[in-house]
Amino acid sequence: MGIAEPMPAPSTLTSHQAPALLVAALTRAEAGGAAGQTRLLNPDGLDLLQMLEGGAQSVAVIMGQALRTQGGPAASGMLVGSKEVVLRRPARPGELVQVNATLAHALEPFRLYSITVTGAESEVLLTAEIKTMATNVSP
Repeated sequence: MGIAEPMPAPSTLTSHQAPALLVAALTRAEAGGAAGQTRLLNPDGLDLLQMLEGGAQSVAVIMGQALRTQGGPAASGMLVGSKEVVLRRPARPGELVQVNATLAHALEPFRLYSITVTGAESEVLLTAEIKTMATNVSP
């Protein structure tokens, strides 16, 4: 059994950069950007809008990893909508916050992802569907 390569830094996979980049690490990515998991930066706590933006950035990082494996550039695009957003509670300062994203539908350049944001002990903090528009993902 070989040693798994470490995941690339999120800043190399998306056009988002510090200090606006909320994704601390990519922890899992499935082929083609179908699903993945990230960890968010959380020194001061995260509210509803920060977790939604963190979810959108997580999708960009997951898509960026898919593009990288195909020899492409970092992902760029935008969040164009959200629905079915349910906030159970904000993230507490310093709490481990993870985003799980799963592709529900793709009609390039648009993609609909289901996201679940979890906190300590895998407690669900937020669920939502987000629609993104990528500017450099081939169909």
